[in-house]
Amino acid sequence: MNSSQALSKLMEGNNRYVETGRNDSVFGKEYLKDLAENGQHPFACVICCADSRVVPENIFSVNIGEIFTIRNAGNVIDNAEVGSAEYAALHLHVPLILVLGHTKCGAVQAALSGNDEGNIGYIASRIKKELGGETDPRICSARNAVHGANTLKESPILSKLISEEKLRIAVALYDVDTGKVSF
Repeated sequence: MNSSQALSKLMEGNNRYVETGRNDSVFGKEYLKDLAENGQHPFACVICCADSRVVPENIFSVNIGEIFTIRNAGNVIDNAEVGSAEYAALHLHVPLILVLGHTKCGAVQAALSGNDEGNIGYIASRIKKELGGETDPRICSARNAVHGANTLKESPILSKLISEEKLRIAVALYDVDTGKVSF
């Protein structure tokens, strides 16, 4: 599968999810056994927030094992996330990495409000740096995702794969009210 096909599969899955409000993927013991015995073969990597309303397998109507998911509050991308994305691209051969922001993000709200409690402050300060003077939370969530994609592109490994046309990095925004992903 190439990156265009992977992106189309995510878009089609999201359209199904928006129409039905659910993920109709079915897996049972045999499916899990196959994954355990034959390994994972995801067609995309999705980097998103740990927000419990943002579940990529559901949002894109895919089964477990079909996407390699990296999650943390505010989908801040540091060395661990870049390394995880490099693993997905190099070893699992995903042709697409999608950085998925979302509306009503608590980490973005923390950045906008100046919340600096404990390690939340670290996350908020990382996000705040990229917002400039923007105060619209939706735009801020989108900017944060774009910054994450740009951070990934700084990886020599990922940059090489992009230049060889083996990898594409894309950005999208998930609307928690509608379930719709805007690419």
